[in-house]
Formats: sequence, structure tokens, C-alpha cells
Amino acid sequence: MTNQPKMMRMDVYDQLKARLLTGELRTGQFVSQRELTELLGATLNPVREAIRKLEVEGLINVYAQKGIQVIEGGPKAINDAYDYRLLLELNAVRQFTAMAEDSTIDAFGQRVRQSLEMLERQPQSRDVRLQVLDSDYQFHKDLLDFQGNGIISKHYSLNAARLRLFRINTGEPLLRLDVAAREHLEILDACRSRDADAAARNLARHIEISREHTLGIRPMAGMARP
Repeated sequence: MTNQPKMMRMDVYDQLKARLLTGELRTGQFVSQRELTELLGATLNPVREAIRKLEVEGLINVYAQKGIQVIEGGPKAINDAYDYRLLLELNAVRQFTAMAEDSTIDAFGQRVRQSLEMLERQPQSRDVRLQVLDSDYQFHKDLLDFQGNGIISKHYSLNAARLRLFRINTGEPLLRLDVAAREHLEILDACRSRDADAAARNLARHIEISREHTLGIRPMAGMARP
């Protein structure tokens, strides 16, 4: 029984964060504590705790008179987040290329191919695309985590959540998941060949394309909406 309140608080936090990262709560949107308790079917205390945690993580802002606002992704916030990604990920992929065993690289590739197969089977399913989106983010996190540096992994995850919130509101990650997966395979091919420069170059291009989509300066012509 002593673990039940803690589990309830985590469940409310996880539910609220999921609603942010799937775009159910939009960037810039204001909500009240009462609206969140109704939305989540929860009592006030665990909702307040979830709000505090998400504010610390930089996903929401709390204003005394206005309520709770989902953070807005202006150009500076987006560019800052992508610059941070580049700083962390390019070093990570070089280390991964140099040190990962062939079997580890192959396992990464197998997970990417599984995502492509899911998209081929059900290209119009939003649920499938959200599941593949999770795998897409996990690909990048696994590259970071391979370094075994808990501080880097923690701060990368916080930045990634902010970017995910920005991107889901543009539709970009759901529209280009198959393209992104093929780009992941190109990165891994360079890793398998032990070509750190090519791996870093492919990853940088992959991240910059995502940046341009998120900023709205690169059109996604030819990509069908799910």
C-alpha cells in the first residue's frame, strides 16, 4: 500500500507528459489545474506534482494569474535546442563508430528496419507512426547512452523532450518517419564501415533537415499525411 501513492503520482506525470509529446496539448496553449485534473481523471495533489516536474523539465510554464502554458517553440528556442543536439550527438556518433561492436551496430539497424516494416504495413495509421516515432527518438538516445555518461544522457533527454514537443506541433516527425529511418540506416552504414567522418556528416545532415522542417523553412513536398 505504501507504494500506491507514488505509483499514482508517476502515472499522472507520465500521462500528462504523453499528452504533451503526442500533441494533444499544443504549444502555447493555456490550461488550468482544474482542466488537467478532469483531463487526466486524477486528484489535485498528483496533478500539482506532475506540473512541478514538467516545469523543471522546461516543458511548461506556470503563471500565477494566467495558469499553465505549454512552452512555445519560437525560432530561437528551436535553434538553441538543435545546436545542443549537434554538440552532443556528433561527438557521440564518433565514439559509437570507433567503439561499438559490429553486433551492436547491427542491432541498431535491425530496430530501424523493423520500424520501416511497420510503416510499410500500415502507412496511414497514426498509432503506428507514434510508435515508430518513439523508436526514432530512442535511436538517438541510444547513441548518446552508449557513451555511458549519465550527466550527458540526462541533459540530452531534457532537450530531446522539448524538441519533440516543438516538432509534434508541426507534424514533421510523423510525416517523414520513413525518410528519417532510411537516414538512420545511412548513418549506421558509415558506423559499420568505421568511417567516423561520414557518420558525423550523415548525422549532421539528418539533424539539419529536421531543424529546417521544424522551423518551417524546408517544405515536405511529396509526403502524404497519415
